[in-house]
Amino acid sequence: MQAAALAEEARRTQRRAQPLQAGTEVLGGARAAATDTAAGPTAAGANAAPSVSRPCMHPGTARSPCQAAYDRAHAALAGAACLVWDTETSGFAGCVLDIGWVLADSSGAELASYSQLWRLPARERIHSQAYREHKISAVTLADQGVDPNPELLELFALISEVLARSIPVVAHNASFDVGRLNHTALRHGVSVTPLRSVSMLCTMHNATKHCRLRKRGGKAFKPPRNEELFEHLFNHRKPQGCLHRALPDCRVTLACFTKGRQLHWW
Repeated sequence: MQAAALAEEARRTQRRAQPLQAGTEVLGGARAAATDTAAGPTAAGANAAPSVSRPCMHPGTARSPCQAAYDRAHAALAGAACLVWDTETSGFAGCVLDIGWVLADSSGAELASYSQLWRLPARERIHSQAYREHKISAVTLADQGVDPNPELLELFALISEVLARSIPVVAHNASFDVGRLNHTALRHGVSVTPLRSVSMLCTMHNATKHCRLRKRGGKAFKPPRNEELFEHLFNHRKPQGCLHRALPDCRVTLACFTKGRQLHWW
């Protein structure tokens, strides 16, 4: 969904030339008002997040692969330097159907990671443009997708804990991913405090002034796609892996975040 999101993002480039400001996150057509007065995740209080509890397990219940992955992440937080996450969705205004995240240390080495396909709400369809990007079909979701409700609770709890520890939460086009994740929770009836992109580091937004890319005939800088940022940072080398799937995209973003931090971009 990055290509579709970037088309909208390009129209906002002029007014987004300044650092991220407090605003609102779309939540299923409604808006959750932001009250921060400082810009970006480094401002005092911006990383504060409401406490979200992990789902309770019944005694004697075997742990699922999802729970095991989140167990590893929580156990590794003491050595973590960032949490990078990404989504693929059913459409530009749709729900998340592919989630991925990587918890890494200061060198970029992975401490824990996770990826899973999520079933869509009843009567939601995958937009044709979205399918062209990620190649995830309704048949694939029926075969490999899982109920997202417990996974949403685990993810919101992990992000909440990471932010509470002042560890950067990183995404490429964070406002899109946050908006779609909040929308997904609402559509599935999961009661959580909405996330807000102002508390996260967006590599797309923050790299725009460094990459200095322009559309043909354009005057303003355009936000780089994930692969464009990678090529800019790594001497035109192409990223490896199946892009436009959540976990491979996370690993590209992690490499860019780690390199950008070495260059003091953020």
